[in-house]
Amino acid sequence: MVDDTLAAARSLANTSVLVVIPARYGSTRFPGKLLAELWGRPLLEHAWDKAKRIRGVERVIIATDDARIVNAAHRFGATAERTALGHTSGTDRVAEVARRYPGADVVVNVQGDEPELDVDAVNDMVAGMVADPGIAMATLAHAVDDPATLESEHVVKVGLDEGVARFFTRRWPPPGGGLVLRHVGVYGYRRDFLIEFTSWPESEGERRESLEQLRALERGVEIRVFESHKPASGVDTPEQLAVLEARGPSR
Repeated sequence: MVDDTLAAARSLANTSVLVVIPARYGSTRFPGKLLAELWGRPLLEHAWDKAKRIRGVERVIIATDDARIVNAAHRFGATAERTALGHTSGTDRVAEVARRYPGADVVVNVQGDEPELDVDAVNDMVAGMVADPGIAMATLAHAVDDPATLESEHVVKVGLDEGVARFFTRRWPPPGGGLVLRHVGVYGYRRDFLIEFTSWPESEGERRESLEQLRALERGVEIRVFESHKPASGVDTPEQLAVLEARGPSR
């Protein structure tokens, strides 16, 4: 066990991990969302602060095409890089930054609206990718205490089969049975796969559900799902932000 732990630590030490937080100002459901205040700080700052704690990370970069995001990032000490106008997805923005860092092995896409990111679960995801080079793409999910939570179209659901995603959907009930968890908007990619992935055209399911991961799933890519044991509440609407503000940060 000790030897395995040391070997895993050495593998991680030899792996370059880049974290990119795609950040656009004009959210469809909640314009200016990432700069909205939560618990006395911008929502984006909470995600950045969590991302810095991911084990083995060399850089955390906020990727945006908006000067307001850049200025806010600089105020709280983050590194921000400008990306092209017109990206249709956050993944495209992440890939643009990843192209600038050819030495990166694993690229982690952390959403700026996830203030309660489970860093331990992200560490497990990265470690899993380091241990298994066959994992091209991975993500996180968690169980929910109240099943009614899953009925909302704002909550993305993922169906699992032995740790591999069978489907992602906003709909309820979801297609088919089996284990269904709440999806967390965090992804790990092999850098080369990420660049290839973003060259593919938008898929039918992606257009229907507005879920980028369906582009990979519908091409037969195996997406490994790592389970978080800490429920997290992403922010899609002002109402969700207000609920978090009233509840206070989780411990």
